[in-house]
Amino acid sequence: MTTKKLLTLALSALMISATAVSVSAATLTDQNPGGQTEVTAHISGSDPHGTVSYKITIPDVVDFGELVQPAANEDSYKTVGYNVSLDEVTGLESGKQISVYVKDQNASIDDDQNFYITNKDNSNISFKYHVFNVPQSQLSEATSINSSTMTKTAGFYLGGFTAPDENVDGTLVINQVQLYGKTLADIAGDYSGYMVFYSAIEDINP
Repeated sequence: MTTKKLLTLALSALMISATAVSVSAATLTDQNPGGQTEVTAHISGSDPHGTVSYKITIPDVVDFGELVQPAANEDSYKTVGYNVSLDEVTGLESGKQISVYVKDQNASIDDDQNFYITNKDNSNISFKYHVFNVPQSQLSEATSINSSTMTKTAGFYLGGFTAPDENVDGTLVINQVQLYGKTLADIAGDYSGYMVFYSAIEDINP
């Protein structure tokens, strides 16, 4: 056998061994002219395009500081800023965004949807505040996200992110007129509440 034939046989054997699946043979004969072949395949449970991974930073604490009882029954607003930002994201498809929702810890679609801070020693004393998704400088042209009706259990839509460093530079606003006419000794103390955030991958402009 020539060297050329040996190389040809070796390459043929290598190509056969590299096929994905070996095929067992069946025969059709004049005695058994029919037959069937099972066609098989396998699909991995993992996403070949990769999964979406992201990291969003939300504030640990947003502090209104000291609230003051106004001298007259007039609006007396106090504001404080907060920030929610997308720090990292991979695998997000075109046309998709990471939506962020927020609500009060006790909010419900079928019940009270307001945001509250509550006296830590007396849960019967609480005051409402509003959440804006714009900075303080733009408040005059904006409405709070909770001025509308919450239609999703996740909360009010706060914003959508598609790329790192996108953020919501927002503001919380409390009207201190709620303190007017109350006995300070009765309402004095520390107050707190919780904004509950939720993120989801959705179509842009949900």
